Amino acid sequence: MSDLSVADRPGISIDAAAIRLTDSILGYNEEDLAETLKAIASAIGVAHISYVRFAPDKSSDTSMLTATVTYSREWQLRYFFREYLKIDPVIAHGRHAVLPYDWETLISDDPEVIDFFADAAHFNVGRNGISIPVRNRKGVFSVVSFSSDVSRSAWEVYKINNIVKLQLLSVLIDSAANINSKLPSAPVNLSRREEQCLIWAARGKTYQEIADILNLTFGSVKTHLDSARGKLHCMNLTHAAAVAVATGVIPAKALTDGGPSVAVTNDKLHARR
Repeated sequence: MSDLSVADRPGISIDAAAIRLTDSILGYNEEDLAETLKAIASAIGVAHISYVRFAPDKSSDTSMLTATVTYSREWQLRYFFREYLKIDPVIAHGRHAVLPYDWETLISDDPEVIDFFADAAHFNVGRNGISIPVRNRKGVFSVVSFSSDVSRSAWEVYKINNIVKLQLLSVLIDSAANINSKLPSAPVNLSRREEQCLIWAARGKTYQEIADILNLTFGSVKTHLDSARGKLHCMNLTHAAAVAVATGVIPAKALTDGGPSVAVTNDKLHARR
């Protein structure tokens, strides 16, 4: 990836990446997450993407062994062989970070840290990087990192133009990764109408279409969806649907074509009686 290719992009479109991740979350795409991340990295103009989840009942080694990364197999083996986990500042800082942090801020005078970054660059990890903490569940958090080999100036332009989109993408990556995890469901109880509206929204229906299906007003649908999004602590409906499915608040099978149709039909019958 050349500097020009990045500098010429005033902003990346995460639409395709978001759709791909949402398909994984909803069970429509059975592609391995690592392969999905590779495709997304290429599409959004970065060299690599890594995802690491930390939980209070898991050791650091376990967290790293279950990480999903697009780095080469050679670098992954070298990382474990050299026990880089003990000195990796990206991981150390990520344990306590709340806001995104650029890897350049982690460079110190420590010879081990300097050697670590130099070794990582040698294995094409990327000379620039940014990590984004994602905290969705009590006691459990993750860090999503994006790295690049472009010049520092091009990287700064890329970050300025795309940081918000990268944050949204990180949330979806976290949700997609949770599908096959054994994390407990989020302590969220949606009302019957909130769940129904969210299911139909996840299936791509507009507010008005949901209103017609459920025999509700447009305003009621918006109220229910806003309430569901708030309970799930999500920034938008795409995020809310992803988190709800990933954590089991709503069952993934409810999003198939045969999912909520029976319940909806009964609702309409009751409403018309």
